[in-house]
Amino acid sequence: MKRIFTTRLLGAMISLALPASLMAKDAATIGDVREDMARGVAALATDPGFDGALSGHLVKGKASLADVLRELHGPTSADEVAHLRDLERQAIELRGLTGALDTMIDLRVHGVDATQPLPAASFWTATISRDPVSGAKQVVAFDTTGAEHRYDLDAVPAAPMLIVESDSGAALRAGVGVMNATLQDHGRPLLQSASRSNIKLTGIADGRPGEQLTLLKSIYLTKDHEPNIEGDAEVFAIVSGVGADGKAQIITKDMPWLDHDKRLYTPGMDLINWTDYGTNYVNVQLFEEDGNTNFKELAEAVTKATGDLSLLIAPEAPPALIVAGVSKIAHEILKAMPSAWFENANDYIDSFYVIERGGNYGTDDKPLSGARGEAHIVLAPHEVGKR
Repeated sequence: MKRIFTTRLLGAMISLALPASLMAKDAATIGDVREDMARGVAALATDPGFDGALSGHLVKGKASLADVLRELHGPTSADEVAHLRDLERQAIELRGLTGALDTMIDLRVHGVDATQPLPAASFWTATISRDPVSGAKQVVAFDTTGAEHRYDLDAVPAAPMLIVESDSGAALRAGVGVMNATLQDHGRPLLQSASRSNIKLTGIADGRPGEQLTLLKSIYLTKDHEPNIEGDAEVFAIVSGVGADGKAQIITKDMPWLDHDKRLYTPGMDLINWTDYGTNYVNVQLFEEDGNTNFKELAEAVTKATGDLSLLIAPEAPPALIVAGVSKIAHEILKAMPSAWFENANDYIDSFYVIERGGNYGTDDKPLSGARGEAHIVLAPHEVGKR
């Protein structure tokens, strides 16, 4: 018989508030902040008003923590609410998103069929963090007694959990803007988000040629490096090449629709606008945003790495030299990425090197595979204004 899951169980599930000593941990990283927030939410769940506040804001199993906290006005929860709000502020700061986002933390129900309630004794509060020694992702969970448990992602018990996590979609969209501003400050080009088309229609009405694009016709990820407990993937692309001035040209694309592996997507997205580049070759590299990225620091690292390649190659140089230079840019971008992205918790997905202007790459029957073999794409040229 189907039963309706209600968050009213949460208050009864966590019968003991967590010790104050657990609440005093200094937060040095975004993982530390989320662990502190999971502790705080676990303690706050004993507030009689918490279950109603959460259930009132749950949409598809997810709610904004800030929305839930605004519903809590009891004197017993006031200190914890203030503490959690301050932790969210720290989380935004540690992501390099101060001023770009006001709220960023979500609460997500995991391991629960929305049609069935669960025994009160089995509901835990958890978050995703990293092992301080190995750097591998892990689940940090607090059971109904407040005891802390740590698990590898592939060894998480079946206990249903309320996950404290970053809203990675909102963070990535804001992060593209922050990286844009940071790269502009360093004299780098504007980053562009796929959520807003970069097609310009100037030059078509008066008969001049339209812009040349390369469209992403389809994409299939063998592995998106986002375990199920972490929810949907948040993938972005970095398109890199050489600008008209001979310097490294870097444009980042948000791909908010690409949220699962082993699924074929056919976006028809304008992945490359060739007016942004001074040569006929670029690289395309795919990454999964893991909820820990400091976007400002990442932009500065990429700028530093590719800045060493200033005046790397003149656009009018022989094609062989340009190809070598473009490949070097992609290599330097990978070197600039956080080392944890290439360890057990890989967030680097794949690379496609030396994509040429006007080229067709892959077919529906035989798509182009990336260097890692984890992404498979079909690319086709397109000129704006032509059909």
